[in-house]
Amino acid sequence: MLPYDNRPWAKALARTVIVLSVIAAALASYYCYITDQLHISEVAIIGLLLLTILPPNIAIASRKTGSGSAASEEPAPEPSGIGHQRHLRVR
Repeated sequence: MLPYDNRPWAKALARTVIVLSVIAAALASYYCYITDQLHISEVAIIGLLLLTILPPNIAIASRKTGSGSAASEEPAPEPSGIGHQRHLRVR
């Protein structure tokens, strides 16, 4: 799904991003509320920011240990024969 999402530190980093994002959104909302600038546009912006940050991190944080993404578990496909091919193969 994401680069480095199968690393051992990915779950801890995803949890940290989730917590810090929610705290930052709450603080930004509170600041806008205190200064009388919390309108529907600010709420929408904060909601959209959380919508882009949280789902991928929740997917990483909720993944069971040992299950990487499907793309990281499968080896890279061999070239199809069209275009340039390497003649030396390292095994």
